[in-house]
Amino acid sequence: MLRLLTVAVLLITAAAVMWIRPTSCTPATISASASPPASKSLRPAASPGLGTGTGTGTGVPPGSVGVPVRLADPAALAVVRPGNRVDLLRLDDDGGRRTTPVASDALVLEVTGKDDPVTGGLLLALAPTDAERALAAPGRGFAILIRPG
Repeated sequence: MLRLLTVAVLLITAAAVMWIRPTSCTPATISASASPPASKSLRPAASPGLGTGTGTGTGVPPGSVGVPVRLADPAALAVVRPGNRVDLLRLDDDGGRRTTPVASDALVLEVTGKDDPVTGGLLLALAPTDAERALAAPGRGFAILIRPG
């Protein structure tokens, strides 16, 4: 019963994060006429509703659900950015020596609390079956592998 209550609270939190949008910020876009500096690569402009890292809110892609995840090593929050693709691994209760794959190629929608690792975490767009795996089994926390690109 406690596990079911925890899942319900996490899903409600994810829904609240999706619906809360600041009204004072506007999403950053990249002009098609601007030429990029030679040393930097361009990312496509964010689609409406997708997180841009500017605090403008997040939109979960169709067919996915937003899942808040707390990492076992909060220092990883400093290197991951919205728009990154990550593999999500659950650290098992045996001291963290064994991991269980939870999701592959998950989209990072938001990174919260980089300055305060105690409250920081990730909001990931996961397939519904991956979300169930992320929320269902207990563990010591999660680890991520950031995919290139």
